[in-house]
Amino acid sequence: MNPSKTERQSTVGAAIGILLIVVAIVGAIVVLVMNPEILDSIVWALVIIGGAILVVALGITLVAMFLILPMYAKKGVVYQTDMSYGVDDVQGVDGKMNGKD
Repeated sequence: MNPSKTERQSTVGAAIGILLIVVAIVGAIVVLVMNPEILDSIVWALVIIGGAILVVALGITLVAMFLILPMYAKKGVVYQTDMSYGVDDVQGVDGKMNGKD
């Protein structure tokens, strides 16, 4: 398959963006090494944010559980009474499965 018309796009912009991200990461590491008290503040901020996210997720889960309970209770269970669900009624499949011998 040989395409008759191809175009090549430049990736210089993406390469410059990656280089800037790497320089920013190295700069952040240097700042953290020179000022370790900043790292302590960042860790505490991350712990507080993570705890808040956990509390919100737990709250949403509890609300969803209590909202679904009445719907589940009202729905009930539906099953057929004129059918047998015993293992003795299981029949084998004739033929071969696709890709299996």
